[in-house]
Amino acid sequence: MKWILTTALVGMAFAGMAQRDLNPRNGNPFGGAQSFKDYNLYGIQFQLGPTFLMNSPRNERYDVNGVFRGDYLHNPKTRLGAYAEIGMFHFPKKRSKLSQRLKFIFVSYYDWGLGFKYFRGAEQITANFEDASGNYIGSEDRTFNFSNGNVYGRFSLHKNIHFHPKKRREKLNFFLDNSLGINFDYRVMQTADTYTDWYGVMEQNQQYYRPFHAQLHYGLGFGWSPRRGMFIIPGVSLPIVGYHSATTAMDGSGDKQNYWGKPSMHFFSSRYWPILFNVKFMFALPKKQKGCATGITNDQDQETQRNR
Repeated sequence: MKWILTTALVGMAFAGMAQRDLNPRNGNPFGGAQSFKDYNLYGIQFQLGPTFLMNSPRNERYDVNGVFRGDYLHNPKTRLGAYAEIGMFHFPKKRSKLSQRLKFIFVSYYDWGLGFKYFRGAEQITANFEDASGNYIGSEDRTFNFSNGNVYGRFSLHKNIHFHPKKRREKLNFFLDNSLGINFDYRVMQTADTYTDWYGVMEQNQQYYRPFHAQLHYGLGFGWSPRRGMFIIPGVSLPIVGYHSATTAMDGSGDKQNYWGKPSMHFFSSRYWPILFNVKFMFALPKKQKGCATGITNDQDQETQRNR
């Protein structure tokens, strides 16, 4: 399921690849009247939204011998959480020689931020009981909840794809925002139901991710510029590869095992794939005017803007 979702998002992002780019110094803004106010090539960004822990729809079933007759299965559940971040964004000052030669913008802008993520999840365990002849005689369910809070730092590179009317040369004020970045998380808060108060045999598969983990993530957003120098981008971000280590005890005292590549995280006896839904707000910082605004006069800047 998670790879189908990832493939669909990436396919949507690159289906309409274009050569244009957003920039707060553009004299013909996306959605408003022409402005001569000059902006810096950087600004403040903040974002917030719900978090979601996707899990596999396939339940793992285990046979039991000795403790009771029958089997049991793990059924991971998701709970909504939330996150918030604040940081800055930066537009490149100049295009690389390769970008000019190929007439293609590789990086529209890059941004970074510091924030807090709050995740919630659960695992339901169902025990199915059988008699000596193997006949089903009943079942029992128990649900164990957990929540984790992570502080994190993030850095991402963005490529924008603009929509153009068929019979008009100017671009619209809507665009796709693709990003690829890296995040480093550290868990500072954890609450969880006691997982060891039932049949001991059910503890054999439990693992808990340790506080530090890192991930390479992909983001896709649909942006809008209500006025020059301001951008609003609702979207989704999800890890595609990652690293974390996990132990067999919740307090971290058990045997440790490292996991490279997989973006999902261990908790209880299941794996959870963290997804962020967000709305990002970007505000370019205006320059202090000294006399009349002169616009863009540098030949290199003019060529750069022309190809964005």
